[in-house]
Amino acid sequence: MAKKGKMTRSFARTAPKSQEKYLIENAKKLQEDPYLILPTCSEDNAKFFQKLRKKIAKVHQYSSDEKKLEKLSRKKGLDGALAGTYLLAISEKAPYLAALRFPTGDITYAQRGKADREKLIAVQHFDDPVFRLRGITDIAFKKNLHVYSWDDGFVCTGRQARPPTEFIRFITTKIGFPTHNDIVCCPHIPPTTVRKKEYVPLNYLRIEWRTAPLIIALCENCAKLTKNTMFTISKYIVQKNLSDDFNIEVITQIGQHQTMSSAQNATSLKEYLAGKLTDAELIRKQAKSQEETAKTQDEKVFILDGVSYGSDTTGFVDALQPSAYEKTALEFLLSKTSEPLIISKTSPGKIIDRYWDQYGKEFLESILQDSEKAASFAQLDETPINIITLAFEYHQRQTILSRLPVYQHLPPLASFIDHVSRTYRTFGEKKTLSEIKNHPDTPKAKSIAYAFLLALGKGTEEKWKYSKEEIDYGQFLQEFTKKILQVEPEHYSETLQELLTASGSSETLP
Repeated sequence: MAKKGKMTRSFARTAPKSQEKYLIENAKKLQEDPYLILPTCSEDNAKFFQKLRKKIAKVHQYSSDEKKLEKLSRKKGLDGALAGTYLLAISEKAPYLAALRFPTGDITYAQRGKADREKLIAVQHFDDPVFRLRGITDIAFKKNLHVYSWDDGFVCTGRQARPPTEFIRFITTKIGFPTHNDIVCCPHIPPTTVRKKEYVPLNYLRIEWRTAPLIIALCENCAKLTKNTMFTISKYIVQKNLSDDFNIEVITQIGQHQTMSSAQNATSLKEYLAGKLTDAELIRKQAKSQEETAKTQDEKVFILDGVSYGSDTTGFVDALQPSAYEKTALEFLLSKTSEPLIISKTSPGKIIDRYWDQYGKEFLESILQDSEKAASFAQLDETPINIITLAFEYHQRQTILSRLPVYQHLPPLASFIDHVSRTYRTFGEKKTLSEIKNHPDTPKAKSIAYAFLLALGKGTEEKWKYSKEEIDYGQFLQEFTKKILQVEPEHYSETLQELLTASGSSETLP
């Protein structure tokens, strides 16, 4: 990864006294020790900067020779920048400064000579851990070196990536999350989860710094508060390809069911490493890409609001908190499909709607055990969930009625009692109260009707419609009507006959 940040433009400004003083003081420090602009190297790695050290030494021998420095400052390299900076120390003046705009902000420098402006910035800001890297980036890239820069150190480890312990500690402080041995993570992801690369409901960014070794992780919520964690790290490092040492992944629930293609990974990671994506944007982009990829696969997988249930239909359905009817419908419909279902902010009804045209009629048949009746219900001008409710209620009524005795030609009073009882069992109280009004116009039937009203707790409201004799007799029959409404099917005929006899009727059941 070419780590050089983009520069938009340079411009000049009048130098504040504090900034002018700072640059002059730095120039004088370099007159004492010019090698402050170079990283510290081991004896084996010193060879990589040997040529540059000779050039610096040549400039340094003329550190107080203004005429000679004017000539040397015409060079484009780091030695030319050092010569120009020595001129600044000699003149002790920098009334006007140039400024260069970086992603990290504007940086000012004194333009002396013709050296590359980045080299001038690196020399004049040799005590800045980010900008001093600009001076040796070209050499590091050309010779495939690894250079680490922090507040208290500037080190080259040669062609091997060996970040110093002090540098690692510096970076963990910059990241700002708690450290657990070799894990740096936000509070919402357990360190053991990060280490094992486990899946949690929250999507998270996982950066494994193999040569540290260190693993960094932050969830999608905390990522909204950060910018680009890799930029936070990489701006203090110079090496040709950071991906050699860093493994960057977005861990999502969806990701455990499919593998993102290398092309998809490469594109988003390239944008991230180039600073074009923030942590949050990388997480969103890769999670979205993984979701789209999962939708094209044949494997059945259920993911609701980012939480994966794998192929566990029951667990997925329970998470939707459906009603009893909805649950039965969802389990049937989802058993028929083999496609992935990845969905957010939904309801049981919306998922039922999604599969109704394909499997709705088949589901109704499974309830009603009658293809013609199922087709009839399927054609109703109602929502799928209303059709399902009607079908279940119809099935329940048919089940209840099928258990009761079947009579042929019941006498009028027995027919009325039987009709009220069956209506209550299949349609409930409201419909029953309506049917009680349709009693035969006889004193016995009226007494039984009032007894039914008392059994349902509605006698007081309707009392005015009945005579004193009907009310008295109805009160006597109340317990008999309660019994017929609740009796088990095997005792139904016996209880019906008891009510008829108690009412004074001579009717008998066929």
